[in-house]
Amino acid sequence: MRENKRDRLARLSKVEHLLYQCPDGLAIDSIAEKCNVSTRTSRRDLEALAAIGVPIWEDKSMRGIVPGYFLPPISFTLPEAMTIFMAARLLLAYSNTYNPNIDSTFVKLNSAVPPPLRDQVATTISWMQKLNKNDQLRRIMDTLAHAWINGRKVRIWYQALGRAEAKDRVIEPYFIQPAALEHANYVIAYCNHAKKMLTFKAERITSIELLEERYSIPADFDANKHFGTAWGISVYGDMVDAELKFKGELATIAAETRWHPSQVNEAQRDGSVIAKFKIQVSHPFIGFILSWGPSVEVLSPKSLRDEVAEEARAVCNIYAGADID
Repeated sequence: MRENKRDRLARLSKVEHLLYQCPDGLAIDSIAEKCNVSTRTSRRDLEALAAIGVPIWEDKSMRGIVPGYFLPPISFTLPEAMTIFMAARLLLAYSNTYNPNIDSTFVKLNSAVPPPLRDQVATTISWMQKLNKNDQLRRIMDTLAHAWINGRKVRIWYQALGRAEAKDRVIEPYFIQPAALEHANYVIAYCNHAKKMLTFKAERITSIELLEERYSIPADFDANKHFGTAWGISVYGDMVDAELKFKGELATIAAETRWHPSQVNEAQRDGSVIAKFKIQVSHPFIGFILSWGPSVEVLSPKSLRDEVAEEARAVCNIYAGADID
């Protein structure tokens, strides 16, 4: 009975969150399906939520939460708390600066986890508070987030790579993406000046202004599809079917690591691993290949093999004749 009661409480919490996340409401049979229970049980769950004060509206078979309702309470299982902890650690690792928003996230997390993990969270908070601050970047990211969530355009002064001065332009944020490889933040946005969607590095925005003018993100925009063939944040370059051969100890690393969603590994009799990618060839992808030195070889296509070889020769020319002990 105790287990059944615990299961029901967990399910009631799930129903509350499902309704909160669907402003237009959900059909009762849809709620039942998502909770893996009968329609009759879902009706009883909805009645129970209404009885404890959750303002649920009804429209035939649809149910929802009255707009303006406060955020539902959140509790975490240990695996869920651990997942958030790891995500926050990754966020911290790529930024390398103190961010009070990350700090407050850890503080809240620390109230919902058991002592062993709580000690690690406290240690992380203490260490993080010693990092350098970047208040300008934080203000820019906060403004971008506000614009994105509320559908408001922003005017930015952007210093493009290789440009001596920052130029202003009005953009409509479609998505904000952290990039671990570049230790940077990017905003994918429609640029009113270029009349097309572009990617802007937040660290190159020197100033930002939130505008009153509204915009809507196109219904067919999907960030996952947008980045699906890119290496990291680099959505440019020719699309190819690339085959890389990883040798020696790197073969083991390749076998246990998924660097890209399209990656397919094939183990070879000689102990090597051939990794196949469907990807856009960009400088970051070529840099990834070169970073492994002679332990990785481009098998195909020939165009990629030639590009990597050209980059390798250029590096060798820099050090040609250098005195090496």
